[in-house]
Amino acid sequence: MTDRERDRMERIEEMQRQKEMMKGMYKFQGLYFLILIFDLAVIYYLPLRDAIGGAFQSAFGPLIGFNFQYPVLTIALSGIITGVVTGVPRYYFTNWVRIGQAQKRAMAFRKAMNDAYRENSREKISKLRKMQQEHMMDQQRIQMSNQTPLIFLSFFTILIFVWLYYFLSNLKFAFVSLPWASNVDLNASATFFPNWIIISFISNLVVGYFVTMIIKYVDFSLKEMKYSREQIEA
Repeated sequence: MTDRERDRMERIEEMQRQKEMMKGMYKFQGLYFLILIFDLAVIYYLPLRDAIGGAFQSAFGPLIGFNFQYPVLTIALSGIITGVVTGVPRYYFTNWVRIGQAQKRAMAFRKAMNDAYRENSREKISKLRKMQQEHMMDQQRIQMSNQTPLIFLSFFTILIFVWLYYFLSNLKFAFVSLPWASNVDLNASATFFPNWIIISFISNLVVGYFVTMIIKYVDFSLKEMKYSREQIEA
């Protein structure tokens, strides 16, 4: 096989990989768009939102509703539940090994590209640019494979928010006293979002982060112990 034929085969294989990548991106974007439409319909179509919120009130009301007496605690607990429910699957759906390998390749690529520019080697720069395209496609595949299962978990988060809408709309008095301020309206917007969404988001973010870190530490520690045991036995 001549060099020209080899280059032609490489270009054909690269085009095929790009087509497959584009198909995967279109599927991912289509799925994301459908879920976004569903989320907007649930949030802004009041009859549907009230029906779902009322249905979830029968489940979450007795659990963390506290008979509408402690709304801040209810909102914080809803964020904690969301963080736990989404944090555990997020860890197991994430391919940490591939992410680590991609990060190492990115560091090696940057170092090689800097060396090529210092040497002013056009041949190396050209090869590295081709490798860069493949690396970017690989990163996109990793991101899509990690994020696709997590999109479905957004259903649970949206349903929790819909229930909170219903919960807060039935509060007789939506003003609470916080350590840093008194007479805070939970439905008022301190920023772009209402105060209750900020409380829930902070609880979700903190708990979800720590849940992921704890599971990651335990899982990697167990894997390291298993690997060390196998090395000793070998």
